[in-house]
Amino acid sequence: MLGYLSNKPSIGNDSEIATMTSAPRIWLQYRPVRIGWVIPDRDIAHVATAVSWNSCLWGGGFNPVIPIDDQPLADALVKAFGVDLLLSTEETEATQSFVKRFPYLEHNRWRRSIFEQSNCTFADVRHIARQIVKHQDKRTETALIAPTWDTSDPLHQLLTLSFGLYPAPSEQIADYKGGMRKAFDVPEKPIANGGEIPSDILDGIGPLLLTGYDMTRTRDPSGWLRPAIVFGSVTDFDDIALFWNLRAAGAAAVFFDQAYAGRLTTLTNGFLDKLRNPISGRTGSVSCWVRQQVGPNWQPGLDLSGLQVSVHQGRDRQSLWNGLNIQPTRPQFSTWHRDVVPSYHEGGTTPTASFALPDRPFDDGDVQSLNQKFVVVVDAAQFGEEGDFTFETPFAPQMNEFYGRHFYHDHDAVRAEPGSLEKGAAGIITSISTQRLTINAYRSFDWLNQFLKLCNLKAELSEPGLRCKRLITQLGGLQDCRVLKIRGVRNLLRKYGVDESFTRTAAIEAIRDVDPTTGAVGFDAFKTLHIEFRSGRELKPDDVLKYLLTRRVFRVGLELKCPNCELPSWMHLDDVRSNSICTYCDHTYDITPQLKDRDWRYRRSGIFGRDDHQLGGVPVAVTLQQLSTALHDSLIMFSTAMHFTSAGGQIEPCESDFVGVVAGASGADETPIQLLFGEAKTSKSIDEQDIRKLGKLADAIPKDLAQAFILFAKTDTFSAEEVRLAKSLNSEHRRRVILWSRDELEPYFVYERSADRLGGDQYATTLTDMANITHQLWFGEA
Repeated sequence: MLGYLSNKPSIGNDSEIATMTSAPRIWLQYRPVRIGWVIPDRDIAHVATAVSWNSCLWGGGFNPVIPIDDQPLADALVKAFGVDLLLSTEETEATQSFVKRFPYLEHNRWRRSIFEQSNCTFADVRHIARQIVKHQDKRTETALIAPTWDTSDPLHQLLTLSFGLYPAPSEQIADYKGGMRKAFDVPEKPIANGGEIPSDILDGIGPLLLTGYDMTRTRDPSGWLRPAIVFGSVTDFDDIALFWNLRAAGAAAVFFDQAYAGRLTTLTNGFLDKLRNPISGRTGSVSCWVRQQVGPNWQPGLDLSGLQVSVHQGRDRQSLWNGLNIQPTRPQFSTWHRDVVPSYHEGGTTPTASFALPDRPFDDGDVQSLNQKFVVVVDAAQFGEEGDFTFETPFAPQMNEFYGRHFYHDHDAVRAEPGSLEKGAAGIITSISTQRLTINAYRSFDWLNQFLKLCNLKAELSEPGLRCKRLITQLGGLQDCRVLKIRGVRNLLRKYGVDESFTRTAAIEAIRDVDPTTGAVGFDAFKTLHIEFRSGRELKPDDVLKYLLTRRVFRVGLELKCPNCELPSWMHLDDVRSNSICTYCDHTYDITPQLKDRDWRYRRSGIFGRDDHQLGGVPVAVTLQQLSTALHDSLIMFSTAMHFTSAGGQIEPCESDFVGVVAGASGADETPIQLLFGEAKTSKSIDEQDIRKLGKLADAIPKDLAQAFILFAKTDTFSAEEVRLAKSLNSEHRRRVILWSRDELEPYFVYERSADRLGGDQYATTLTDMANITHQLWFGEA
């Protein structure tokens, strides 16, 4: 369901009740809280500490480390991993300053450490132990091992990163190692100081591998996260950080240091043996990550026979984590979503939905863990027509606090995430003790207004926007506006003024749209258009007129002549009486003598009855309807005409005839949120001022927040000058302009009438597609 943006003030009394057209559809998923460990001073010991703490957490193996010495890299890691909060292994002025740069990841905790009095803040491995017992998972139980080594071993930190290590028990930290050994009699797997690391250790489940128990995760189809060997030095911070973050992103990986080849070769070759897969007969593959330049004859000294080997350069650390190359997995506690039926309530100032949390993977009988945190992912949407309120939560992490205050009831407990359909979902950080959640709908305009504040812009809904909103509502909703695609309908609305009436015959002729020169019937192009249910036959002009009457676009009445002043006047059917009063001279007269062979006459009604052409609402409604059809569920919210200002002087005060909030295509070079600014006209020209102002408006949207596109639409055709002006808003490396003439607005498929020119590329389901096709059709560029 689309959210319609309205700036109506929040309702604050019981006499007005917020309503929606339907209860929301709600899907739930459960996942661990994803922590980004902030590492100060490029210290590998701090990485090892973070890994040790991760070993205690269910899903801890997927928590990245964030080195703050390289701010662009750190920013890229925070965004790529979609962390829920940032914690430091040691709080310093530098780490505190870094964390404050991400106010939307704030989450208040009662203590700084994640451990206190043998309790853990987040869901820990004790729940894994209970799941193993509950499912009688003997296969996992017998595979459990506890690798051990001397802390004086020069590979101590690498071994910690490779296999995991429970922290030493204390007054604050529970004895996790002792607890697992007591529960399952876990055997130790000693690694001798200076000795070779045996390959059979890969057959066991150590502390780190156990943190991913019974978890599912999406896989990166690009191959960047295929099994890997990271080549480097155990004393090089960048090598160690790359190794850990690749594993946290979802790659199975081992680390190989040539200086310790005697100790690591057996283990690494054992890892490679597992990739050869002789059972399936398929050739395995492995990625070799190196941070130094290697030549074409590079030989790592390992047995790579029978494997497809690709070498990745790990030197440009920032580009690896730009969201286009390595795409970290998103771990969850199950592969399937839970489709829950909410208790829906509309009795207050905003609609609410309350629902139980079924099948949580926790034991409620463990009172010590009831306050531990996990994340409930709520993917909510409505079925039905657009309205002022929405449960949609577009994927915009900078809006976390907005979602916390408006969608939920805790300002720092909600995290925006892509969701199962990539339109956006809300991850709610809550306690294991939580049995039920309540979410709130919010006004769509409030979302857009807050989002634009992030761009230093202020938006208000203008009078033309309110008029167009009413026009869409009168027709029944956005998709019911498709009747305005018919050129004859638009001609009929323009042909007669608000004080003019016309006969049914005249209306039918206008809808038929006959060319006086060629005799061609323009309506023939719309015979297959669906405006309401009909039993398999072609659409007829009479069907269209009936449809417009049911939507009260026109009112039916009689045109009568007053015998006193002799002026003709139109009288609505509901007002017709045997003795009627003249609207001009107040004379009462008997109308029955004039009823012989009298033809019914029609006049425009409702918002269509204004003598201002609905302030341009018709082309806006047609354009938005076509956008909704072409983009399907990707069009999350839309608004009719909005007025924009900027305190920083980035833009000129201007208006956009419509604004669309669109979900970027997953896996493409698109931001999760796209803003579409548009100008829609009938035959009036788009001038240089329109081009300049909308161009500056689009330029004011920061690229890290959203991509901005500009759509110019006309229910007529574009002149060569208009095309030239529109093209000036593009650049060599940026295509953001979309042009729609009547040939794009009138058919069901946007580029249906251009199929011959476009070949097999006439289908467009994203704004990027539309901008590229515009280049091809209008600007003469493929």
